[in-house]
Amino acid sequence: MKNFLSIIIPFLIISCSSTTNKLPIYFGGEIINPKVNFVLLLKDDNVVDTLLLNNENRFMGEFNSLKEGLYTFRHGNEFQYIYLEPSDSVLVRLNTWDFDESLVFSGKGSSKNEFLINLFLQNEKEEKEMYKFFNLNETDFQSKIDSLANERMQIFSEFSTAENYVSSGFNELTKTAIHFPLYRLKEMYPYYHKKALKLEKFPVVSDSFYSFRNKISLDKENLVSFYPYQNYVVSYLYNLSDNLKEKDPSKNNTTVNILNSVIEHIHSEDFKNTLLKKIVVQDFLESSATCSVNEETLAVFLKNCNNVSFVNEVNNLITDSKKVPNDSILKPFELISYTNKTTNITDVINNKNTVIYFWSADYMSSEFLVNRIKYLEHKYPNLLFVGINMKSDIEDITKEPNLKKLEINKQFKLTNTSEAHSFLTSNYPRMITVNKNGIVENGFIHINSKKLHSELKKLEKI
Repeated sequence: MKNFLSIIIPFLIISCSSTTNKLPIYFGGEIINPKVNFVLLLKDDNVVDTLLLNNENRFMGEFNSLKEGLYTFRHGNEFQYIYLEPSDSVLVRLNTWDFDESLVFSGKGSSKNEFLINLFLQNEKEEKEMYKFFNLNETDFQSKIDSLANERMQIFSEFSTAENYVSSGFNELTKTAIHFPLYRLKEMYPYYHKKALKLEKFPVVSDSFYSFRNKISLDKENLVSFYPYQNYVVSYLYNLSDNLKEKDPSKNNTTVNILNSVIEHIHSEDFKNTLLKKIVVQDFLESSATCSVNEETLAVFLKNCNNVSFVNEVNNLITDSKKVPNDSILKPFELISYTNKTTNITDVINNKNTVIYFWSADYMSSEFLVNRIKYLEHKYPNLLFVGINMKSDIEDITKEPNLKKLEINKQFKLTNTSEAHSFLTSNYPRMITVNKNGIVENGFIHINSKKLHSELKKLEKI
């Protein structure tokens, strides 16, 4: 790290002492245990620059025309936010095996980013704790929300005082990060209150409970890629949909209601397209035991989404789901083991009730995958769990600490000519359950589906 800092210090001096109006921004750092040989810097999901790692796994970029604002940097399947302003010289250091928790900022502009990261982690912890309070009445629940908001604003006030200067842009972003997760909890309140108390209908909530809606916009262009903002908007739309369904029984398709709410309330084309795709994919993954999409839902999506890439992604997902039908014989496809031997899925199954899970680091962390599979293997010891890595390098599983916890003799990769590629065109992870006779019991179920356990219990009994 010492040599790295000796390279960076001149940049810091230049950026701090420059008197020009167009001060450059420097962004660099060090990646421990890198997944790939580059870091992406993005603005609103668009790549600003690809920063290559050197032979010491370090990178550096100089930017002379970046505007102040929220960016993301991505390495492998992990990403994190970073707020940049002219004259900033921000360095990051992280270990990919523990991405968020190991992330450390240094250099000019680091304090605001450290504050944001800590705020995100605290929000995540507090939101989980708030679920136990959904049984409270509206007034008491509001008191809990107010208490959290006051605590967070006090911390931000102390930070702002210590910093002497906080830009209006960072001030707006931080207040969004503070308040919008709490607003989201309030939008979720009717649904979870009904569930907690086992009510037949949603509770009647006063207008004052949602008075905050009068001072927010659903089309803030500078915030649409910010997850606290985006997640709030989705929860708000779900709340609207539930209310509509309650008032008008004919509006009984929740997903269609939400899609129509997006079309009515979201005017930014990019944000609208993002939400339409997100909602349709979520509906697909959660719709039934075997993933599918409602025809009315699909029609609304196709009519109103004008992002060709998103439309193709959804169409591919639906096509993939139909290529492995239930109650059919699983067609054989080639695999390659981590000892570099070519085999076939039928030989791997070998007359056992089997769960085949296709995974990709693009869609899930190794920690989540391993914890989930280890849990399922323990709960269903009579089932064979076979893992197939759709995309990553064949060496990854032998090096990455989390993945090394999986039994290597049950882990495979697809050969380049494997027939399985024909039903993985969307690149989405999926599970296929197959009975000991080679018959497909479930052709597409999501690894985190609420219906997964009932499907695995059914497979166990065959």
